[in-house]
Amino acid sequence: GVMYYLDILKVLLDPRYHEGLVVVPIVLLCYVFQGVAFNLSFWYKLTDKTKWGAYISFIGLGITVAGNVLFVPIYGYIASAWTSFVCFLVMMVVSWALGQKYYSISYDLKLAGRYVLVVAAFYALGMSVPIDNLLLRMVYRTVLIGLFAAYVLRYDLPAGTVSALLRRGKGPR
Repeated sequence: GVMYYLDILKVLLDPRYHEGLVVVPIVLLCYVFQGVAFNLSFWYKLTDKTKWGAYISFIGLGITVAGNVLFVPIYGYIASAWTSFVCFLVMMVVSWALGQKYYSISYDLKLAGRYVLVVAAFYALGMSVPIDNLLLRMVYRTVLIGLFAAYVLRYDLPAGTVSALLRRGKGPR
C-alpha cells in the first residue's frame, strides 16, 4: 500500500529528495523480513537457547558492517539499503533453518508462497499500468487494495467470520 501512494509523497517533498525514494521499496521489504525473523525467533526463547539470538544478530552485524564498508563508498546510500535487505533476509532464513532443527514448527510455506505471488502480482498491476492523472492513478491503486482485501477475506477467513463480526458490532449488548 505504501508503494502505491508514494506519488503523493513526491508532491509533498522537495524535488531534491525524490531520488532518495528509490530506497523505499527496499527498506519496506527489510521491515517485512525483520518482522518474519522476529516471529521466527521464538524457538530459541521457548527452548532456552537464547545464545542463538546473539549468534544470528552477529551474523546480521557482520553482513551490515561488511556491506556498508565495501559498497557504500562505491554505490552510495542505495548500497546501505541493499545491505540491510541481505542482512534481514539472511537472518530470517538462518532463524527459520535453526528453528526447524531445534524446535520444528510446520509452517504453511505453500500459503506463504501463494501470498508472496499474490502480493507481487498486485504490486505489478498497480505499478505497471501507466496512468498520467495522479487522482485516477490513486483511485486505480485503491481499487486494487480493495480487491486484495477481498481476496484475503474470501480465502483466509472462515466462512461467516465477517458477517459475525458485523452482527456483533450492531446494537446494544
